[in-house]
Amino acid sequence: MRMGIHLPHAGRYATARGIVDVAVAAEAVGYGSVWLFDHLFTPSHLDSTYPFAAAGTYPLDPADPYFDPVALMGVLAGVTDRIEFGTRVLIATYRTPVVLAKELATIDALAGGRMVLGVGAGWMREEFDAVGVPFERRHARLREHVSVMRAAWSDGVSAHDGEFYEHVEAGFHPSPPRGSIPILLGGYGDMALRRVAEWADGWAAVVRNEETIKNPHVAVSPDALAERLDKLRAACAEVGRPYEDLRIVAAASPRDDPGVLRAYADLGVHDCDLMVWGDAARVIDELRRFADTVGTEL
Repeated sequence: MRMGIHLPHAGRYATARGIVDVAVAAEAVGYGSVWLFDHLFTPSHLDSTYPFAAAGTYPLDPADPYFDPVALMGVLAGVTDRIEFGTRVLIATYRTPVVLAKELATIDALAGGRMVLGVGAGWMREEFDAVGVPFERRHARLREHVSVMRAAWSDGVSAHDGEFYEHVEAGFHPSPPRGSIPILLGGYGDMALRRVAEWADGWAAVVRNEETIKNPHVAVSPDALAERLDKLRAACAEVGRPYEDLRIVAAASPRDDPGVLRAYADLGVHDCDLMVWGDAARVIDELRRFADTVGTEL
């Protein structure tokens, strides 16, 4: 299991210099990846319920910075040479697929094929309203959105006439260096895992239970993760998809029990996104301490 670092691009301590410094430090120390979340804004009054906290309260304040992940990946392509970078997860349908496909392919081409795109259906209705995208049927919209981007990347010249999107036949070069960009799908329920099995390249693993809602900053137990992975295996078997084809990306804290992280590796998790809440100096201290005491690969 390769260890990754979540970049400090959201919250009161987020700064442009700090994000770059953490990414460069992570690459220098030997981490395999760096990761980003996605939100467009933080409403002053939020009616939507945050699904990962007991009280449903979103942890960010409207005054907190939240750097855009797509723009940031363009920066990461230029300031790093080896490390993968990706989203866990991007709410892709906030952006039209034609524009997003072009932006991501351009960044990935400049990076030499180091992007991993985690996508999710989203939960904050206020953001959907702000960009004029219906909140209803967002899962079906996301699936078609991804199919438009994949056709643009892999075919080079494509057309689309679907339920949610359409475009004339057109060329979309440059294509990503690997022919496409790996797409992980987020989510935690049985239906989400079924969707991973049906059309994603991997799972941006989320386990939502009483344990994680009470303390979202502690790694979920290996038993809880194993139960979800068993469900994913079963979904793959139902649709005739080799489970081994999927890339599994989990999350934890560098302060979690290393035994838990080693159990993740034993379960077949490919990457673990280590999250540290604080300024860039603290994140760099933590990533170096973890590398020295545990390692960057388990």
